[in-house]
Amino acid sequence: MKGLALNYLFLLVIVIIFIIVGVSIIRYFYEHIKPDQNDNTKVDVRYVCIQLNNTGINLQDFEDVMYGFLTGQCNNFSAKTSQRMTISDINRVVKSIDNSVEVIKIGECKLPSVKTHTVYLNFSEIEEGRNIYLVGKEIYNSDVLICD
Repeated sequence: MKGLALNYLFLLVIVIIFIIVGVSIIRYFYEHIKPDQNDNTKVDVRYVCIQLNNTGINLQDFEDVMYGFLTGQCNNFSAKTSQRMTISDINRVVKSIDNSVEVIKIGECKLPSVKTHTVYLNFSEIEEGRNIYLVGKEIYNSDVLICD
């Protein structure tokens, strides 16, 4: 009887070891086939740019449109602002989309001839109810011009 009890105990230890090894192997492979969480998938916002064109937009709508311009999906846009926007608001929106893009204030409403993937503004602050115009080109790393 004593030998039989040790036999079951030994079998139980071997089963537990196999379960631990099996779970470790499955966990190892799961960690290696898990999809990357920081993939750079591009969201299609062309429809948003068309739908919001010539309407009233707030800062959240502006962020969606700006994403379209910075990813080359939108090229001409105009809208009436439904809230006040400053250059720091626009800079924060641009940096949340692409940290490498710079926001620069210029004196005239004209795109420079060099393409540097930059957002140009001809204002420091735009009041609620004013029209803004965004111009870009549907090319990779295009500049964006925002005029009031």
